[in-house]
Amino acid sequence: MLTWTNSIKALQDMLSNAKRVLVVSHMNPDGDAVGASLAWRSYLRAAYPNMEVRVAFPNKFPEFLRWIEGAEQAMAYTDKKEATLDYIKNCDLIFCLDFNDLSRLEALGEALAAHSAPRVLIDHHLQPSEEFDLVFSDVSMSSASELVYHIVVALGGKPLLAKGAAEALYVGLMTDTGSFSFGVKTPKTFRMAADLMELGIDKDEVASKVYDSYSEKRMRLLGYCLHRKMRVFPKQKAAYISLSREELDEFCFQPGDTEGFVNFPLSIKKVALSALFTESQDKTHIRVSLRSKGKILSVNELARKHFNGGGHFNASGGKYFDSLKNCEAYFENILKNELYL
Repeated sequence: MLTWTNSIKALQDMLSNAKRVLVVSHMNPDGDAVGASLAWRSYLRAAYPNMEVRVAFPNKFPEFLRWIEGAEQAMAYTDKKEATLDYIKNCDLIFCLDFNDLSRLEALGEALAAHSAPRVLIDHHLQPSEEFDLVFSDVSMSSASELVYHIVVALGGKPLLAKGAAEALYVGLMTDTGSFSFGVKTPKTFRMAADLMELGIDKDEVASKVYDSYSEKRMRLLGYCLHRKMRVFPKQKAAYISLSREELDEFCFQPGDTEGFVNFPLSIKKVALSALFTESQDKTHIRVSLRSKGKILSVNELARKHFNGGGHFNASGGKYFDSLKNCEAYFENILKNELYL
């Protein structure tokens, strides 16, 4: 494995020869995926004026992130398949941010796997796959955005970070730590936040744009989840929320509307494990989000073993390929027979 210094040198060599670059992140992109990707694009465009850089996501990202600089130029594979494929065919370097396996991109990942351009991973999740030519993987980082920031600094590019890029990085940092309430493992995270403020961001304004711009339907969906759909298992110290496609449609669901819902049951005293199950639009699978608190249970292991997924010790996700009803029964069986919190 390369040292940090050697990895930065290898990255510099790759960038010096690249003319057409693609930045991608995972399915159902969250604040960190979007923030890290758009900030990295902004830096590359500033550092290499003759380089063409585009950002692509497997599907649309939430409306409350569309104010971030560069968001309108990002491509969603589900909407612009041909344009994305055309760009992939001619790009000579691909950056993969905030995921550790190409399968997290679904159909977009299959297109990238078929292309010969070098792939650079910038990620903070456990157990990265071997599909990448250069790997920046650090689980001590709070977010992919934090890792991007440290890479930019190591490249000598901090003076090139404009306010828009700094705002994007702060969005990733803020959202992936629950406004610094979890996932912060070292003081470096707070030093980065201070650095971004010195670059001119208004942290209160950024927080307001992200957290104070939800639709009325989204707020009513949250109320419905907590009042009608949350099931609590005191003996197992666990809870889950499940939402069918019909229920989501009733509240005019938009991408990102359930972001953070899985965290609410953890506010209940003694609940240490929370799950959110949402039925996919085509009803082919159930999207699974898992959260835990403390150091007792690794939901990364739970997701890998039972839900074809993975992630962090306290935050992971996956999929269940059956009905929502069977997913609920399967999870309840795990609670009663396998987990002892």
